[in-house]
Amino acid sequence: MKFYAAFTMPMIAGLMSVTFVHASGTVISMREVLLPIDISTTRIKLSRADYMAPVVKVLVPELADVTLLDHRNTGEGAPCLATYEATAPEEVIQGRPAIEEARFTVTLKKQAELEPRTSTCSIHLIEEIHGKIRGFAFEHSRTARIGSRHPDDCN
Repeated sequence: MKFYAAFTMPMIAGLMSVTFVHASGTVISMREVLLPIDISTTRIKLSRADYMAPVVKVLVPELADVTLLDHRNTGEGAPCLATYEATAPEEVIQGRPAIEEARFTVTLKKQAELEPRTSTCSIHLIEEIHGKIRGFAFEHSRTARIGSRHPDDCN
């Protein structure tokens, strides 16, 4: 499966951004996982950590067991997922705190980017998590540069 993109994605530690122009990627792994989600004010919060504006996010410690990259935002107590469909935690909690199981898709992609300045092909690993909690779409993504290859490998 191929995808084509022209966008900017933050690197794993948030130290720098890389712009992918005319980059292509390949899905190398996709799997579904079932995780326990604590739907309460202790795990669902409004936070700005590593985002430009506050977002509703859920802390999911079990994500560390089913992912390769670090999905913990700065200062958070566990890996997390964010939703852009709610503006406050109570919209997700709905006055019914509980621990519920939710299904998530974890996708690993390889992205190759030709760097004209150095005539090399940079390889990045992108890990995306998508799922629904009480009807709200939650997601998180991380990218890590894993090396360089010959420029012909970017085709």
